[in-house]
Amino acid sequence: MKKSEFDKFVAKLLEKGFVYSPVKDGEMVLVKQIFKPGDMDWSGDIPLNSFKSIVLPAKQDMATYSKDVAKVINEKIKPIFILGLNILDLRALALFEQVFAKDYYFQKRRQSLHYIGLTNGIEDDLRKYKVFNKKYEEDVLEHLIFDVFVERQKSGNLILFSGSEKGQQLLEKSKIEDYENIEFAGFIPEHGPNPLIEQKKLAILNNPDHPLWDKLAKICLSCGKCSIHCPTCFCFDQKDKVEFDQVVKTRQWTTCFYPKFSEITGGNKELDSVKKKLYFWYYHKFVRIPDEFDYYGCVSCMRCYKTCPVEINIAENLQELKKV
Repeated sequence: MKKSEFDKFVAKLLEKGFVYSPVKDGEMVLVKQIFKPGDMDWSGDIPLNSFKSIVLPAKQDMATYSKDVAKVINEKIKPIFILGLNILDLRALALFEQVFAKDYYFQKRRQSLHYIGLTNGIEDDLRKYKVFNKKYEEDVLEHLIFDVFVERQKSGNLILFSGSEKGQQLLEKSKIEDYENIEFAGFIPEHGPNPLIEQKKLAILNNPDHPLWDKLAKICLSCGKCSIHCPTCFCFDQKDKVEFDQVVKTRQWTTCFYPKFSEITGGNKELDSVKKKLYFWYYHKFVRIPDEFDYYGCVSCMRCYKTCPVEINIAENLQELKKV
């Protein structure tokens, strides 16, 4: 397929609903809503912000309570097309699919979402992104959740793949017949999880008292930017908002770096130091998530490093811990 034909496909998506994609914004690439096909950035560069807020809103009303009546809030959402998802962000979304598999609100919103991936060559992209848990697999698409996937060849031509019935219908309604179906084969390959996941897990488990944590604690501002920009961080608070005649229950993003994250009745905090917060964050990504899902808790996108005011580098830290 020629890019001009794909632009026509995107134009039809714009008529159906909201379209978000990577967009060049000065020196940065950011995820933004687009209004014409030409707005999309095709560089394959990882956007500074992730697609997380589209899938899991930063703040979401869940239910209302009035006297003895409780009502679930069912927001009506126009179709949303998330365009230009790179391999790493698709892996992050695959984690969300597992974490929120039984979450009513996530699944309700998911019905309106369409994932459209993009690569300039999977192996080339992984090399470009300097993925520190890289292990290239030819069948990588079989283990990702997507509706449509676009591979741009060096000639500029595009190869299209369908990864779901929804994606297949999307292509066929746009009269696109030249595509290949990819059947989802589960999140974990037949030969098992990436062995690098286990290596990083042991690096964290075996080093809770490593001097690195004290070193990082001296410079970390505990601002939470790393967690907010991370595509795999999903912690949230539930709060009650009191209105005149009802209470609205909401959920809102939070992070383990915030002061009240681990606070319990009486004001006691489990994470009462920056050092503990740092270790907890790494433990969640590299130990707890792999233990629960045999899957990536970190996809190597390096957004945490790029947004950190003091340039804490997660890849270098893991290398330091693995030396022991």
